[in-house]
Amino acid sequence: MSEEARKDAGSFSVAQWIDGLGFGPRLAIASTSGFVISMGAPRDGVLVASFVGFVPLLAILLRSRDAARRVFLLGFMGGMGIGVGGSPWIAEMLVKFAHVPTAVGFVGLLGFSSWMAISYGIFALLVRYGPRRGALGFAYIVAAFVAMQVSWPVLFEYTAFLGFAERPALMQLAEWIGVHGIEGVMVAAQLSLTGALLERGGARRTVRVAAWALTPVVMIAIGEARIETIEREAKAATKTLRIGIVQPNIGIFRIDTGRRLDRLHGPTLEAVRRGAELIVWPEGGVFPYPIGRPFEEYAPRIARRIQRGHRKPVLFGSSSREPDARFGYNSTFLIDRNRKVVAGYDKVKLVPFGEKVPLINPDILTDWVGNIAHHHAGAGPGRFVVEREDGLESVVFAPVICFEDIIPSYVREVAAQEGGVELLINQTIDSWYGDTAEPWEHMALAQFRAVEHRVPIVRSVSTGVSMIADATGRLVDYIPLRPVERGTLDDYPPEVLVATLGLARNTEQQPTFYARMGWLLPHFCQLATLVGLVGWRLRGRRGAAVS
Repeated sequence: MSEEARKDAGSFSVAQWIDGLGFGPRLAIASTSGFVISMGAPRDGVLVASFVGFVPLLAILLRSRDAARRVFLLGFMGGMGIGVGGSPWIAEMLVKFAHVPTAVGFVGLLGFSSWMAISYGIFALLVRYGPRRGALGFAYIVAAFVAMQVSWPVLFEYTAFLGFAERPALMQLAEWIGVHGIEGVMVAAQLSLTGALLERGGARRTVRVAAWALTPVVMIAIGEARIETIEREAKAATKTLRIGIVQPNIGIFRIDTGRRLDRLHGPTLEAVRRGAELIVWPEGGVFPYPIGRPFEEYAPRIARRIQRGHRKPVLFGSSSREPDARFGYNSTFLIDRNRKVVAGYDKVKLVPFGEKVPLINPDILTDWVGNIAHHHAGAGPGRFVVEREDGLESVVFAPVICFEDIIPSYVREVAAQEGGVELLINQTIDSWYGDTAEPWEHMALAQFRAVEHRVPIVRSVSTGVSMIADATGRLVDYIPLRPVERGTLDDYPPEVLVATLGLARNTEQQPTFYARMGWLLPHFCQLATLVGLVGWRLRGRRGAAVS
């Protein structure tokens, strides 16, 4: 009898109970594990779910002796639980935007979740056929999880721990290891708890439970200390910017142009009255006029429409297009106090099918499907300079449009521009997703970018959630999601946020450890997973040959 069998013989244990389950119950446990994980997502996520949700799935995988197909299915169903539980807004988007029946929208949700779940199925295979015991197995499984999170292509970036944005102290490790590093820490903690549950008792079980229990304590202690330090830096900053964020509460439905502009101008004038030095409007589509290219030729006429009753700099989104071109750009432009368009940026990361047609000729698909759009991608990140009055030092910021603020690799490229930036500004239309969790999840993912680069991030969103967050990722202020429909437009007047931000850091002069080296961690995990798997399989073959 093997050592493992002797340990499992005798009194009841969790390991023994799992081994006695049929495949159906184990599949149900894996799926439920995924749903529990999704419960930690905003808004008002159940925080404890983020610290225990992976345990059932890990326990099932660690005890699995199934064939590859079944192992993959166990991981896949865990991923499906996360996708369906965390992204139901996909179905509403399809119903509202593509005008498909509800049943078809649900099928779309299943398809979206299935694609994401494939990475969990591959992770399960990596666990099954790699080392699972001892320190080597522990490190390998953690590395394999992180590796799959960064290796599998997804439509929307996601992390199972985005609920940490509602408890900012838990996010602060991202300054060193990024959001994927935090995923590794959390999986390590839950792997410790899983090991404790599969043990029969003794000192190792106690140590493993203690390691799991201490993880949030240590994370919060480190996080609170860093928040206090960064907050002191912001208060001592010699450079500040008073910024106004406009949320016009304009949905994706059509309204009169004059009424649309009034909903932008009203809160803008309120922001000016309250001392804002820079006004931010949402993504293109809210402002009703497209801009021709080169945009400098159209600047005077556009500026008069935007700076009505004031001369403060305004960052506004708009579509733009070359003369006689079929497809244009999703752009943002900065107008200075002299009514000149001094800078423009074209969105680089485009949403597949929403903003670009992948793989096939866009002329064909856009002719065939009316709601499919196609844009040209921008050449690269943008860096805007706001010249201020009264001899005040200029402010440098980087615009990111729509879901660009949830892509860690792209925002790292944005922050790494020559000269650096002091602020990130996101302009978005999240109205496509209706009154769902998506705008809250989008905001939470954006908050991680502030921590990774230790600069504030602000967001102007058509119907919310608009926000101002400091360099710790904490919300200075926000405007909630407003479920505006054509018939309820008057029930949701336009709104504005105004706050003063301390700009203590420039991303070139004071890059974070994550910006310099921490971003390499996921790639190290990819390499470690490959080496661990190959080494383990070769070791097994040598052992079989010797026997």
